[in-house]
Amino acid sequence: MSMQEIDIYIEKIERNDLRSSDIPLILKALRQDAKTGQIELSKDDIHLFQVYLFFFQQLELANRSASSDVHAGDWRPVVDDFSMLKQMMDEMEKRKVIINVSWNAGGMAIYDIPDEIIYKNHLYYMVLAHLNKLYGRK
Repeated sequence: MSMQEIDIYIEKIERNDLRSSDIPLILKALRQDAKTGQIELSKDDIHLFQVYLFFFQQLELANRSASSDVHAGDWRPVVDDFSMLKQMMDEMEKRKVIINVSWNAGGMAIYDIPDEIIYKNHLYYMVLAHLNKLYGRK
């Protein structure tokens, strides 16, 4: 049996090696698997992966590995559903994964990452749990 494409990204999570640039590739694989009937993919699922992309980009900005077109707090180029971003940020702030959250009318969501390892592990957990849910894994 051949390895599913999505398993490549699950392995990247397990190796602590998933990056923002992987999220569009994950979405492409999810859309393909949805077309072939392997999974059910909703608009909410797509919007959540956009939110994950934003969070990964902000981590990469914090550790100076982001691409030059990524700007601190600017969610507009990647997130279509602001309410999902807000809900996830509220949850992360409550858990102290992010602190000093401020919202700017110009479309900015600014926050501090007190511990990059905890932040990254939280992102990995969210992405992995979401993929496991979509594929009906434990």
